[in-house]
Parts: sequence; C-alpha cells; structure tokens
Amino acid sequence: MDMYGYISAIALFIYAAIFLVVLASRKTRELWSFLWLLVTMVCWAGGSMLMRWQVAPSYQVWYHVSIAGLLLMACAYYRFLSDFVEKAAGIWEKIYLLVMAAIIAVNVKTGFFLAAPRLLDRGDEVVFEYTITWPVLLLFVAVGWVMAHSLYHLWSAYRERPAYRGQFKPVTQGIVLMFAGHAALLLPVFAGFPIDILAGVGNALLLFYALVKKRLFKLRLLASESVCYMVGLMLTFILFYNIKPYLMKNLEALVPAAGDYEVILFAVFFFVTAGIFSWLWRKLVNNVFVREENRQSEALNEYSTAVARLLNVQDILEKTVEVIREGASVGGVYVCTRNAATGDYDARYSDQPLKDLSFSIRADSPLVRVLRRSQCISWRQFETTVDYKAMWDSEKNQLRYLRVAGGVALTGEEGDMPGLILVSEGQGKHRVSGQDMQWMLSVASVASMALKNAALYEQAYHEARVDDLTGLLNRKHFLQVLEEQFETTRESTLALMIVNVDDFKLYNQLYGQKEGDLALRRIAEIIRSSVGENGFVARYSGKEFAVLLPRYDVLATRTLAESIRDQVFNMNRRTVDHKLKVLTLSIGISAAPFDASTSRELMDNADMAVYHVKHSGKNGIEIFQSVLRKADGETEKADHAHIYQEYEQTVLALMAAIDAKDHYTFSHSHNVAYYATSLAKAAGLNADMIEIVRQAALLHDIGKIGIPETVLNKNGKLTEEEYGQMQGHVEAAVGIIRYLPALDYIIPAVIGHHERYDGRGYPRRIGGEDIPLLARILCIADSFDAMTSKRCYKEAVSLERGIQILTEEAGRQFDPKLVPVFVAELKRGGIQLASQRKSAGQ
Repeated sequence: MDMYGYISAIALFIYAAIFLVVLASRKTRELWSFLWLLVTMVCWAGGSMLMRWQVAPSYQVWYHVSIAGLLLMACAYYRFLSDFVEKAAGIWEKIYLLVMAAIIAVNVKTGFFLAAPRLLDRGDEVVFEYTITWPVLLLFVAVGWVMAHSLYHLWSAYRERPAYRGQFKPVTQGIVLMFAGHAALLLPVFAGFPIDILAGVGNALLLFYALVKKRLFKLRLLASESVCYMVGLMLTFILFYNIKPYLMKNLEALVPAAGDYEVILFAVFFFVTAGIFSWLWRKLVNNVFVREENRQSEALNEYSTAVARLLNVQDILEKTVEVIREGASVGGVYVCTRNAATGDYDARYSDQPLKDLSFSIRADSPLVRVLRRSQCISWRQFETTVDYKAMWDSEKNQLRYLRVAGGVALTGEEGDMPGLILVSEGQGKHRVSGQDMQWMLSVASVASMALKNAALYEQAYHEARVDDLTGLLNRKHFLQVLEEQFETTRESTLALMIVNVDDFKLYNQLYGQKEGDLALRRIAEIIRSSVGENGFVARYSGKEFAVLLPRYDVLATRTLAESIRDQVFNMNRRTVDHKLKVLTLSIGISAAPFDASTSRELMDNADMAVYHVKHSGKNGIEIFQSVLRKADGETEKADHAHIYQEYEQTVLALMAAIDAKDHYTFSHSHNVAYYATSLAKAAGLNADMIEIVRQAALLHDIGKIGIPETVLNKNGKLTEEEYGQMQGHVEAAVGIIRYLPALDYIIPAVIGHHERYDGRGYPRRIGGEDIPLLARILCIADSFDAMTSKRCYKEAVSLERGIQILTEEAGRQFDPKLVPVFVAELKRGGIQLASQRKSAGQ
C-alpha cells in the first residue's frame, strides 16, 4: 500500500469515528447536513483509496466515485453552512446539484474535465499518471463558486451576529484549508503526496470542532463503548496488516511449533491488542478531551434537578451562582434582574457578599441589546462589535471595574429578557473559555425556566392571598397572619381593628354595584395608606375590613381609627351629591394580651365591639374592655343597659313561646342562664360578655319548638330517628335567631353549646379553643343543669356527683380551664343549685 492508501485509510477511519458520534447524537438540521457532508467525504477519500488498491471492478470506477464525492462535497458544504448559520438554502442548492451532476455525467462519459489516470507498472511500484488539460480549471471554478457562495453565507451571518465569531471561525478555516489542499495538487512540489486527503481530514476535524462549540453534541460520545471498540478494531487491523509477516516470523523463531497454531495465536493477539487500544482510546478521550465537559455536564444535571424543586426566586439565584462557580473558571458571578419600574437591570445577587451590589445595567445599554440578540457573549467578542463602541465610557469603566469576562441572558417569553448573568475573570491564568460561556448559556436556560415557574407560583400564591376587588389580603390569609403575629408578639401588644361600613347595602341599592365597588376600593386605599408598613390590612367580609397592628396599644389604634373614619366620611365630599353619598364606619378595637388570650378571642372581642357600635347608632369607635371590670359591677351594667334593653322584649316573647310548648325547657333555660352568667363572672368576663351569655342561655333551646312533645317528654330511650330530631334543635335555634338581626351576636354561643372539647360533639364537630368561649361556658351550664334536674326519664344527681362528673369530663367534654372555676364556685357557695335558689325564693 502506497502513501495515498495509508492516508486515505486514516481519513476513512477519522470520518467513520465522527460519523458514529453524529449518529449517536440528537439530530438537528445541522447534524443531518453534516452527515450528508461526511458521506461525500467518504466517497471522495474511499474512492481514492480503493482506486490506489485497484479493487474490482476497476480503478477507473473508483476514480469517478472519488471525483463525484469531491464535486458533491461542495454542494453538501453549501447545505451544511446554510443550516449552520440558520438560513434557508433556497433554489441555489438545487441548481448547484444539477450542475455538479451534469459535470459528473460528462466527465464519466468523455473525461472532458479530468480523465481517469493511466496505470503505469514500473516493477517495484504502480504509478498513476494524470493528463492535466485546461478544462480542469472549470472544475475548480465550479467548486470555487459554490464554496464562495457558502463563505458569503458565513460572512453575512457573522456581520449580523458577531458574538458567534468563535463558532464561525473554524468553519471558515476548514473551507480555506480544503480549497488550498486541492489547489496544491497543481504544484510540482506536492506531486505524489496526498495533500488533498490531508486537507480533507483537517477540514473534517475543524467542522467537528465547530459543531462541538455550538454544543450540538458532546465530545464524551467519543468515549462511548461502540466508538472505543470500533477505534480499537480499526487501529489493530491497520497495525496487524503491516506487522503480521514480521510477527509470525519472529514468533516461529522463538517457538518453532507456533506455525501449527497460527490462526489461534493471531486471533488471541488481535483481540488482546484491540482491547488495549480500546482502553487507551477511552482514557485518552476522557482525560484530554471530555474531562471538563463531563464535569460541567454532571454539574448541570445536578443543578437542573435541584432548581426543579425550588419555588423561591432568591433560592434559585443562589443555586445558579453556586453552580456557575463550580462548573466554570470564573472569578465572580453577578445576577441582575429587571426593575419593573425603570426597566434597568439591577444587581440582585452575587457569590461575593462583600461586593457592592448597588450597580445596575441600563435598559438601553448596548450590552443589553447584544444579549437580547445573541443571548451569550464574551467580553473579548463584545469589544470587537459596533455596539461596544457606542457604549458610554462610564458604562465601560463600570464593567471593567467588575472585571466582566462575559454575560448570558436569562430569557423569558417571546424574546423577553427578565435578567442577565455577568461573570468576571478568574485569578491567575484561569480565563473564561468559549466552552464555559456556552455551558453557562445552558445553565441560564434552566434558570430561566425555573424563574418562570417561580414567578407563576408567586403569582398564584399572591392571588390566593389577595382580594380581587381591593388588592388587600383576603380573609383566609389574614387569619393565618393573625395566628402568626399572635405567636410572635406574645411579649408585646397586638391590636386588632375591625372596620365595618355602615348601611352599605343601601348604598349599593341607591347607586349600583359598580359605584359600591368603587367605594370599597377607595376605602381600602385609605386604610392601606393610613396603616402603611405598620400593620396588615385585609378585606374581612363583603363590607368589612380588618387591620392588624403589631406593637400597637389601644390608644394609638383609636387615633388611627379616628383618622380613617374622618377620611372615609370626607371621601365623597367633592361629588355633587356628597351629602347623600356620605359613608360612615363602625369600628371595633381589641388588643392582646389585655383583652384576649387567644387569636380567636381577639377576633371575637373586636367583632363584639363593632356590634356595640352598630347597636348604639353606628358611626363610632368602640374599644373592647376585657377582664379588668370596674369595681362597681352595677355601674358598668348601667352603662351598657341601654344597648340590650331594646332586645329584652324580643327575648321574653321567644321565652313565652317555648314555655307554651315545654315548661321544662323554659325553666331549664332560666337555670342555664343563671349558671352561665355566674361562671362568666367568676371567669372575669366583662358586663357585655355576661349579658350576651345570659341571652344565649335563655334562647339556646328555642329550636325545640319544632320537636314533637312525645319526643321531648318520652320516658324511655330515644330511637335513632328521635335522637336525630333532638340534635337538630341547634340548627333550628340558629335558624330562628338568624331572622332577628338584633340578636345575631348570640349565634356563636348558641350553635356551639353542644360541641365537645375533644371535637366529638355536634353540629360542627369542632374542638378545643376553636369553640367560642361563650359556647364553652354555655356547655358547662347546660350539662350541669341537665344532670342536677329531675326529668320524666331520669332522677336528678346530687351536687357532689355533678361536681365529680364535671371533673372527670374536663378536657373531654368540657373546657379544662373553666371547669375548675365553676367547681370552685359551687364548693364555696358562690353558685348554688337552681332548686335551692327556687326554694329560697331567689
């Protein structure tokens, strides 16, 4: 085999290795066109090799195959470069194919352009003699024209996207090398030397390098098992083809009997050598070519998995900076995100906490324009662009101060760029490479998707917490904030203000829902601007707002409430009919720890204060007075008597109705009212709460009006259906009271008086302190009177037995904190049995 044969075989081996890597990659337009280009290269080099070896059918056939591969290679180049720079090949590709096919057909038929060489046998060697005539120049012109058009595509793309200079440069070098190698055949100095084949090999390697830089596939595919085995077999075949005669001759000299086992020994040596070559190839590729790529690929995979679970923007930025520091040779990383107000890109996060993050990149900066266009650029590339020359000196100095080595864009939807990442040069000889920049572009792509998901989550989270109409917190989220703030401010004060808009239903009827919504938005804005950063504001219900003020006392809260009330009163003053559009507020205030021991009590007490304002004529502010009752209870009672006296006749009328139906229920309700009010006083509740629990006790069984007397007075055990009817008296009572708006404030106590502290009661099956305080008081009073009263189906238990049952059920049926208070009052005589009071005439 002559030099041409050896060089051609090596070229085919290299082409085959690249071909396998491309086949194992994810196919893109560039890779498909590159495969077509490799096929033409194989035809060219393979035809030349088989011609030199004079393989059947004849060397002339393989000569024409080689020439056809060379001419079609130019067309494949045009198609490859069109795809590489992402431009359509257009009609020119078809024209070039037709021209080259015509040239090939004419040359095969007539040899007009370059006839097949003559075979000269000189004894010791075989020489191919070509006859070069002027038509061969037409071949060079045709190929040169197509290649020049390809280079024009490349140059146009470079002018549009100078940031891709690093990718375009090896392609340009490959084309020049290929053309120069074939032109050199005309020079006598290269006569007999396969300069064209060597140029083709160099061209293929340069193209492969360009595709690697574009990250269309990974070099680590060269270390895959299939490629390693193929390389080992190819190298072993070439080696044994040349050394077999010497190998067997020396082996027979050492071992005379080796000739008898020639095939077995040859096979063993062949496969052992192939295994060694495969192992060496894998080590070479892993240690020389793909070590850095493997490290970056593993880091990217770990990063993708990690950020997929993150929904917080700050956590994503921190993880992004961390992976860039680990995977690339950078000195520092800065993440800038777009300011919604100015559009500029403000520094948001850095891996160096001592660095100044007060800088920002202007929205109209040339660097931003380039990143929008190219998504990734190194500082060295940026300095060669026209955009760099248009940058202000102050911007250049700022980036130089940061030692910026490059930047990548965080991409959004439809070409939007919500952020960018800047990296600075590493220390010493470590510089940010083109591979690092391309890898960081992959990181930025993953980060962009993670940030988009985080933004969607934050938007959904925001919408779940915010009221659509006013933009304030909604009720659900406000209750969560209330619980959190109650726990965190236990060592301080926490004030709650409930703001209720008076007669808002009438306002809607007079002016329409659209005007009502506008009024609610304006009130919400007044409250929000008045509170500022000092608290939390929520739309608590349709016409009610809640304001939570950590570390505020009741006096400061009242001052704030007065300001809000006055602003709302004057809100519509500039309108023509402002006197008819005046809106007033009823505001209730409660504060912890003075007025409430739980967040539920804080809310209930503020609601109660609002009720007082409503029933006192509206347009006022009430501060809930808690357990610190006045020494003179009668004086306080007199102060609040006017609030409840208007309901007294309604309560008495309902009591008379139930007395007509069931006299026991009537007397039982009075007994429960006595026990409940006594317990409320002993527990330290104020006069308002005591009066509410009295009215709730009188009406708690009003729902029994709808139960047949045969069930109410049945001697034996109730059936399941009858028991269900008895349980339904709670809902029935609430249904009756609901139609009496003046008494709706007793509903929480009435609806919960059959709930159990362990959550096994009815009707709502709530437990613990979720049961309203007055309902827990009513439960003890109701159960104690039922135990100690005689009924048609049972005897009364003694005082001692009643106390024992209360004590045993504390923490299960009854509130464990209230039972000891009630029992202590019973034992000291502060609370007497109802039967004893009746005997004494009380």
